[in-house]
Amino acid sequence: MNIKWAEKLRKGLHGSADSLGNLCVEAFHYLALFGIGAITAYAAVVTFLDMLGKGGISVDDILLLLIYLELGAMVGIYFKTNQPYLTQFSMRPTVWQA
Repeated sequence: MNIKWAEKLRKGLHGSADSLGNLCVEAFHYLALFGIGAITAYAAVVTFLDMLGKGGISVDDILLLLIYLELGAMVGIYFKTNQPYLTQFSMRPTVWQA
């Protein structure tokens, strides 16, 4: 029995589903990155304006702004490389020498 048409149809359907799935995943990544980046920038601006409104700046405020800066950098690195910031360092093989 000749079922080559079914195998060809299956491969075509699999390719289409794979492409659609990749599109959905990439769209979600970009939307999530823009959302996280926008929320981080908004929170940093609000924190900065609150600092100016208080009339004084504490170490807590400075550390919070540094955390926002680090979050923004992590989003930027992930956006440009499609790799999380932490895995760039943790995936390197470690060689211990005595």
